[in-house]
Amino acid sequence: MSAFCATVLFISSSVQAADPAGLSRLGWLIGDWAGEGNGEPGHSNSERHAALVLEGRFLRVEGRSIYSKQPANPKGETHVQTDMWGYDRERKALTLRQFDSLGFASMYVLDNAASSSTRWVLNAEQLENVPKGWRARYVYSLISATVYEETLELDTDGKGFKPYVSNRFMKNERK
Repeated sequence: MSAFCATVLFISSSVQAADPAGLSRLGWLIGDWAGEGNGEPGHSNSERHAALVLEGRFLRVEGRSIYSKQPANPKGETHVQTDMWGYDRERKALTLRQFDSLGFASMYVLDNAASSSTRWVLNAEQLENVPKGWRARYVYSLISATVYEETLELDTDGKGFKPYVSNRFMKNERK
């Protein structure tokens, strides 16, 4: 009996060490990504770098999107963001905290009912430095092991979510 208990404890601690924050379903995101985006700010070239941090308890994604001068964005802009993915054990839900160079700070929570093993829908619980009454959500879709799409949808007028910007990324394979 004691050998069985020791085995169960060993397996349990190994699983917990391998995925201490419930982030295993985002393992595909780890690495370097490059892509293009389109939306209200115009066309962009984008990149993302994702890595586990803080003893694997969080997934940090550093991103940059460059909008050159274009009719939809005459001045052009560079948009930089830092995403911190976590796992709320009590709610059994992924969380996303996002900070960007426009001064926005946001907290999103996975909508388990609207999500699947290849599609994650995250609704904003907190939006900082945006007009009162706005709502936001992110939709991440895993197309293949090397392609994913990320869409930010906004509801600015209470009439429902509309895509604001969508990005399609391809994984940069290291050689």
